[in-house]
Amino acid sequence: MNRFLVLGVGSWITWNFLLSWAQAQPISYLPCQPIVTGFNTTQQGDVIVLGQRSGYSYVVAIPSQSRATLDAVRQCVPDAFITRSKLGPYVHAGSFPTRAGAESLSWFLRSRGLDSRVVYVR
Repeated sequence: MNRFLVLGVGSWITWNFLLSWAQAQPISYLPCQPIVTGFNTTQQGDVIVLGQRSGYSYVVAIPSQSRATLDAVRQCVPDAFITRSKLGPYVHAGSFPTRAGAESLSWFLRSRGLDSRVVYVR
């Protein structure tokens, strides 16, 4: 009986230690494989155009102008770039024709510790 009590308490302590260690790890340790590019680039003939696509009104934005934030976003979205709006500078991660697509990328970036949000642009 004592052996089971020791095993149970030891398991509980180990489990709680592992949970607290996992929660304490910074988000930056999460690996990020680049997503398929093309959120911000289109090819028109021999020219590749970078920027918000026409008719793609939902933009995934990370409010920042720092190079470190841009580099963190580019680990996941290689064609992200910094731009400005009336509200200030932001990293443009992608533009989409539907809110659902934009929310999907925003959620993905937020899970990596980035302060992304979806903005509707006319």
